[in-house]
Amino acid sequence: MSVSNPAPNIFLRALEPSDVDCMYLWENDPEVWPFGGIHAPVSRHQLWEYANNYDANPFTAGQLRLIIEIYDPGSKSRVACGVLDLYDIDAVNSRTQVGIMVAPAWRGRGIAATALRLAEDYCRDRLGLSVIAAEVACDNLPSMNLFGKKRGFELIACRPSWFRRGDGFVEAALFQKSLR
Repeated sequence: MSVSNPAPNIFLRALEPSDVDCMYLWENDPEVWPFGGIHAPVSRHQLWEYANNYDANPFTAGQLRLIIEIYDPGSKSRVACGVLDLYDIDAVNSRTQVGIMVAPAWRGRGIAATALRLAEDYCRDRLGLSVIAAEVACDNLPSMNLFGKKRGFELIACRPSWFRRGDGFVEAALFQKSLR
């Protein structure tokens, strides 16, 4: 599967075993850990097993990991620049949650907003889902801006003291968007 966006040359594609090295760097970046579900280093072997045994049927697996690529005119090839996860995919209730990470070297270029738009289209047009949601730590300002302003998600709730930050906690913002 490859979902493409003709304007800024950003694409979503299926996870491949060749993505293990990129995922290894991204999953083991301690600066990303507070904003994702990772709390300890992940081995290359674990990621290789994950990639090689990946069930890409979103309805049976309940999730779908997509690699974000950008076309690099200099090398005339696509470069992996991030990952977008659909999870808690629920066909009965027609909804999913989304998480997104763009590698540090590629941030600030609108890649996340375009990839999220592509994911919204894919969820609506291919998966037949009607709602997409995200849980964002309130100290993750780029993600708060992405979901709340750039992509027009509605802030529907806040969970106080939800994510640990050292000796304290920060609130979680729950965003939701209708795809219909």
